[in-house]
Amino acid sequence: MNTGVVMLTAPPAILAKDDKSPAIESQTASHSDAQGSHFLHSLTNGERLQILRLAGASADEGAAAVIPLGPEGFDRLEAVARLLSSLHGRAIPADTRLTRQQRQRARRMLQAVDGRLSGASYREIAVTLFGTRDLADEPWKTSSRRFATMELVRGGLAMIAGGYRRLLSHRRRW
Repeated sequence: MNTGVVMLTAPPAILAKDDKSPAIESQTASHSDAQGSHFLHSLTNGERLQILRLAGASADEGAAAVIPLGPEGFDRLEAVARLLSSLHGRAIPADTRLTRQQRQRARRMLQAVDGRLSGASYREIAVTLFGTRDLADEPWKTSSRRFATMELVRGGLAMIAGGYRRLLSHRRRW
C-alpha cells in the first residue's frame, strides 16, 4: 500500500467552483491538529492518499492542491494525478516510484529482518525465503543464498533505521 500526501485548501477566488468539480468525500478525519483535519482517501486500485484539509477550510468549499516546488514536488504531482483520476472515475495511473522487483525485494528485506530479530538463524531465514531445494545444492558456508540472506537482513535493518524514506521517492539525476 502506497501513501501520497496531498494538502487541500480553499482555492483562490479566481478558481470559482463549478458543478463539474468533484468534492472530496466527506468522511471522518483520522485526526485533527493545528494544521487541519487529516483523511485517508482510498483509490480504486488499492492505494490510499493522505489528504490534509487545512484549518479554516470548510468541506463545502472547493478544494485545491498545494504542492511545494522542491524536488519532491514531482512525486506529489503524481499523487495529485492519481487523486484526480480517482475522483473523476478514470483509470488510475500506475505508481512509478517502485518497480515490481523493488517491492518484492523490500518485502523480502522486511521478512528477513523480522526473522532475524525474532532469533532465527540466517539458514532458517533462507529456507523460509528461498525454500530447501535451492539450499541443498551447495555447502551453506559458500552458498550464494547465504550471502543474499545476509544482504537482505542488512538492507532491512537499514530500512528500519530510516532508509524506508527513500523508497517512495524517485531517483533524481540533478
